[in-house]
Amino acid sequence: MWRGWQMESLVKPEYGVLVAARKACRICVERNPGKIRSCAEFDFDPDVISHWEPWLGHKSPKLLAVGQDFGNTVYFVRNRGRDEANNKTNENLRKLLTEAGFSVTNPPQFDGNTPVFLTNSILCVKEGRMDGPVRPSWVDACADEHLRPLVCYLKPPIVVGMGGCGWRAVRRVFGLEKAPERISHAAGSSWTSANRTQVFAVGHPGPQGITNRPWRQQIADWRRIGEAVSAVLV
Repeated sequence: MWRGWQMESLVKPEYGVLVAARKACRICVERNPGKIRSCAEFDFDPDVISHWEPWLGHKSPKLLAVGQDFGNTVYFVRNRGRDEANNKTNENLRKLLTEAGFSVTNPPQFDGNTPVFLTNSILCVKEGRMDGPVRPSWVDACADEHLRPLVCYLKPPIVVGMGGCGWRAVRRVFGLEKAPERISHAAGSSWTSANRTQVFAVGHPGPQGITNRPWRQQIADWRRIGEAVSAVLV
């Protein structure tokens, strides 16, 4: 497992290098053919690190939030690599970010001012159902190959793991071995990593995530995150 204190010794990568690495990666595709596909297989794949980035992709963020995935291949192809306007997860996340004190545009309208960067635990798209499972091995590979250098590039003072997959990725990258593995036990709590990053665990903002962690608790979680954000120097 990569440990957060090692981040200080890494050379900050170039943005274009991170994009190219995401597009070139085939680790999980080759391990699990027919289960997951690289977004770069499609000619409309945008030149971004994260497909959430066209909404919230600030390059000097106060907060980096890590979700689960960008959906399945059907969703990705239908929207040509973009989010649709009526995405319930995005709308819930906008409300939660507002509770944290951010003024955010309606998704997926680009917001170049809000200091938030959104990404996911995996950067490929799964085959099958939109609510199909994400394999732990995919999360681990993507955390090591892509989330780790993204954290080094952005250097966010606050990182939020949303839901089981987002939390698994964040916990791994920052080496939080003493923090609970299960999001049901970790949600609502925070830790300070070895490199002084404040790391929060919260429920996923999607409909299923709200079933697992009720809306009122999620609001309270994000208000606590907002307090931490307010304390960060500009």
